[in-house]
Amino acid sequence: MSKPTSTFLISVRPTWASAFFLDRDPKTIELRKGNFGTSLKAGDSIVIYSTLPVGEAIGTVKVIKRERLPLDRLWQTSQQGRLAKVSQAQFNAYYAQQESGIGVWVEAAELLPKPIALSKLRQNWGHRWQPPQQIQQLTDDRMAALNIDR
Repeated sequence: MSKPTSTFLISVRPTWASAFFLDRDPKTIELRKGNFGTSLKAGDSIVIYSTLPVGEAIGTVKVIKRERLPLDRLWQTSQQGRLAKVSQAQFNAYYAQQESGIGVWVEAAELLPKPIALSKLRQNWGHRWQPPQQIQQLTDDRMAALNIDR
């Protein structure tokens, strides 16, 4: 029996957050550093929070796989950055001083019926809530407050 899927929330800069939801040629790999998303598994959902100045949860994606790869392999598997919507210069700057990187392959990007503003997230989850620096697993209660089905 497979483990039930989980839902996570990540913060993504607006340019890259919106790229998941392009009609043509959307972003299908999220590039990260360190031990990002060690508990992510195929089938999990990720809520994409677009950081300020947007400041809204804008949609969800489904995880295909998460892999740690040497940077040259990560660059190749991202089709020279095309699947991640990054240039070689951006890739190199992001991974400076790193030997490997994390690639999270995603599919089934879906915009929320209506974006959920940071103020509304805080209303539902507590006024001190902060968008995660890395990744945050969402509890069923938090999911219900967002009105997102798993």
